[in-house]
Amino acid sequence: MRAEIRASWERSRSLGIDVEGVALPIESDLDPDSRLIRAAAPVLERLCARFSGLPVTVTLADARANIIDRRGNPVGLDLMDEASLVRGANVDERFMGTSSVSMVLSTRAPFVVVGHEHFLHNLKTLTCMAAPVRDPVGGTVRGVVNLSVPERLARPGMALVLQDATDLIGERLLELSTARERELVTSFLQDRERGRHTGLLHVGTGELAGYGGTAPLLDRQERSVLLDAAVDLIGSNEESSAEVALAGGRVATLSRRPLRHGDAEGAAVEVVFHGSRGAPPARITAPGTAVRGPAARPGGPATGPARGTATAPDGREVPLLTAGGTGTAPDKGGGHGAGTAPKEEAANRAGTAPTEDGGNRAGTAPGKGAGNGTGTAPEEGGGNGTDAWLLLVGESGVGRLAAEARGRLSLLNEAGVRVGTTLDMRRTAEELAEIAVPRFADLAVVELVEGVLAGEEPPPGPLGPDTALRRAALRTGVPTDGTGAFADPGPVRYPAGAPQARCLHTGRPVADSVPAAAAAAPAVGGAHPVALLGGGVHAYVAAPLYARGRVFGLAGFYRRGEDRPYEEDDLTLAGELAARAAISVDNARRFSREHDASLMLQRSLLPHALPRLTAADLASRYLPADGRTGVSTEVGGDWFDAIPLSGMRVALVVGDVAGHGLQAAATMGRLRTAVRTLAGLDLPPEEVLAHLDELVGRPSGDPAEEHDPATATTCLYAVYDPVTCRCTAARAGHPPPAVAPPGGEARLLDLPSGPPLGLGGLQPYESAAVDLAPGSLLALYTDGLLKEGLGYGDTEAATGRLLSALAAPGPARGPQRDPERVCDRITDAVLPGGPRDDVALLVARVRALPADQVAAWELPAAPSVVADARALVRRKLTEWGLADMEFTTGLVVSELVTNAVRYGGGGPVSLRLLRDETLICEVSDHSNSSPRIRRAATTEEGGRGLFLVAQFTRRWGARFMPQGKTVWAEQVPHADRQTPEADEHALLAMFDDVV
Repeated sequence: MRAEIRASWERSRSLGIDVEGVALPIESDLDPDSRLIRAAAPVLERLCARFSGLPVTVTLADARANIIDRRGNPVGLDLMDEASLVRGANVDERFMGTSSVSMVLSTRAPFVVVGHEHFLHNLKTLTCMAAPVRDPVGGTVRGVVNLSVPERLARPGMALVLQDATDLIGERLLELSTARERELVTSFLQDRERGRHTGLLHVGTGELAGYGGTAPLLDRQERSVLLDAAVDLIGSNEESSAEVALAGGRVATLSRRPLRHGDAEGAAVEVVFHGSRGAPPARITAPGTAVRGPAARPGGPATGPARGTATAPDGREVPLLTAGGTGTAPDKGGGHGAGTAPKEEAANRAGTAPTEDGGNRAGTAPGKGAGNGTGTAPEEGGGNGTDAWLLLVGESGVGRLAAEARGRLSLLNEAGVRVGTTLDMRRTAEELAEIAVPRFADLAVVELVEGVLAGEEPPPGPLGPDTALRRAALRTGVPTDGTGAFADPGPVRYPAGAPQARCLHTGRPVADSVPAAAAAAPAVGGAHPVALLGGGVHAYVAAPLYARGRVFGLAGFYRRGEDRPYEEDDLTLAGELAARAAISVDNARRFSREHDASLMLQRSLLPHALPRLTAADLASRYLPADGRTGVSTEVGGDWFDAIPLSGMRVALVVGDVAGHGLQAAATMGRLRTAVRTLAGLDLPPEEVLAHLDELVGRPSGDPAEEHDPATATTCLYAVYDPVTCRCTAARAGHPPPAVAPPGGEARLLDLPSGPPLGLGGLQPYESAAVDLAPGSLLALYTDGLLKEGLGYGDTEAATGRLLSALAAPGPARGPQRDPERVCDRITDAVLPGGPRDDVALLVARVRALPADQVAAWELPAAPSVVADARALVRRKLTEWGLADMEFTTGLVVSELVTNAVRYGGGGPVSLRLLRDETLICEVSDHSNSSPRIRRAATTEEGGRGLFLVAQFTRRWGARFMPQGKTVWAEQVPHADRQTPEADEHALLAMFDDVV
């Protein structure tokens, strides 16, 4: 259970709230026409319509947790009545325990309470999503909107829809609170009564509201562009109209009407849409007639005056503010055309008369900045390019500044959420550019100091003009041919005096005007991206990526033309945006440096190459976690190893250290070294794991270290013998290996499961042995291979895909069973979207040593068998074509058999020869005493046997069995080997040196 829910339950219990039911206090003196209710009513109505047909209820609570409005499915409302959740009921935690509304008022952020997290039993079948309604001025929480739905029907997208609704209510609160603008709207409505307007544009949602008809739907970017254009028109004393190109071949024509009411002076902006999605723009030339094609573009030739347009005094055709009306277009003096609505249509209008505060009770909701408005019955086919929709009402100065200030705050808030979502420097730079365009700039370029991209720290203090930068991101809202500017031009150095150089030197934002031709000079290193904006002079602001007293790069923002210069507030905003990005860039740089160091350490600790073995063909993969999956991209502690053992056997090992980072990599290296050391002792798998468990669980003696970081490490240790074709394995909390015999079905080996290392205690590790057919595929892996991948199911399904990929058809030695191909097939089948955790994979195709390369004899424990052993070995070497090795091999056999007869415990002695690239001689007896070399004194007659064995072989050793031991020695045949006579002379010379 989440910490917030747990704390709320504890508070609810301490208050003595009954989980079976509560008596909520009822507030009877609620204002039914409060500003919050008026602002929220149309939004809540549309929200309920959005979920029509679903058992969804929508509740509005004020800042004191009193329910002031509720809507939705009748069944859901009945359930609310049963739970006493009626209008006026207080749903604060003090009275009803844990609820989504109380959690929002507590955390001041959106919150979801899922089923069992509710304190009251009768709410545990519901999922409740709630979001705060904030006053855009000051950010005060004015209320909470709650969406309740049965838990089985809840979807994450519902919370997003709810958040959009509360944002719109906040915007409407601002609209209703602007007194002077309300007066302007009143004046606008009085004039508008003479026209035939069809509805209002709700810029907060992108929907057009009205009675009947189909209105254009706007996306977020289109809403932003239209609002920016409307703000510019309101603040302009010269422009009376503007055109905005929208998606789908549509064009929006904005018209400005000056307004005056008392001492309030401002303007209203209406919008007319031409064309539709998926079709060329339509130019209305006569009632009911449209011309499509090139002439349909605004400004193209037309056959006559367009419906809804009029001829201005200068001869231009501009849209009328009232669709279907007659008169002249608005001119610089503020005149406007007016038309008379038919009586039938006027009679059908609802809610057109404004209330005392300028609002309307029954009409449609006003658009952004409008304060209120009216809804009239639209003509059929509304939104077809002839209907005018109110977009914005405001004062020339105050309205523009307020809208821009709100835009800046919104941009900063969005940057805090969207910039720095990954630990990747280039992606962080791209996020900054995406935030800035088109809301703050027409072109954004982010450049980082060249060394920063390599993980280095920039020098302290100001950066000179010789500082090399590299382009990390570029984004433009201007159509381009996609050539030149988007490519990385290489190192860029800005000349002294350029705004970029001044910004790097001072560490503060710098504004300037940038002529495109001068900025594209070769001195800055290649084609400059400002050329994308075309010729002329453009507004520019440079902001340093400044953090911790160092400049990590530069963010450049351009606005096309000179009509929108960057102001002082824009410099502050640019600096704040760049500073937030700089912190994320520095974090990503530090992570990149530490990640590279960790990865280098880990790579150095993993095997650089797998050994070539007689026992098996090997292939491996190490796959670090993929950052795109949302999992930490720090290196982990997964490892694998293949260790050659005596008797041509091989030990196959995989392990997984818990955690990530440098400590995990270092711990992995320590354990891998310990495993190789224990493997060199030729211990059985269960004893190797027991020693590792003791090593990890042993107290370090340092009070500061409570436990070994290797605690809970999992490990699988398997030994394969190509002579007996038997695999013996044991595991410590690790997934079992998978095996696929030739022509058979792949399966997991049934191994006893032991505890992870350091947690074994008194529980012993156990091993199991299984015979493998030559050519069988054996796969050892860490659990990251089976963790749920992108778009896939649980571990059981991943195991099924692993076994299917491992069981390749074809002959045992065929290409489809090649270990390298098998590794690729497994990773493609099990991890198509990248690993969620580090993965170590080791695949072995086992082989058998041919019978004609093995010779074994069992001899009685008598001194006379030494000569017989030499004779047996001599004949076998001659048969194998190794007669040149008879002398040294006979010497080795004599010494080892003699020791076995003397100290072997009286049982029979086993002698075995193995021939491959090396010749191995093994002598087994029933004694557990360990042989060792000792330096014999000058007068001693014995003690030199093992010394001679060590001199005439490449290596030797002993391994222990459940009963007895095996002493082995390995020789390497050479084509240019000396004759037996030369070996005898060498032996005599060695004795002379010893004596």
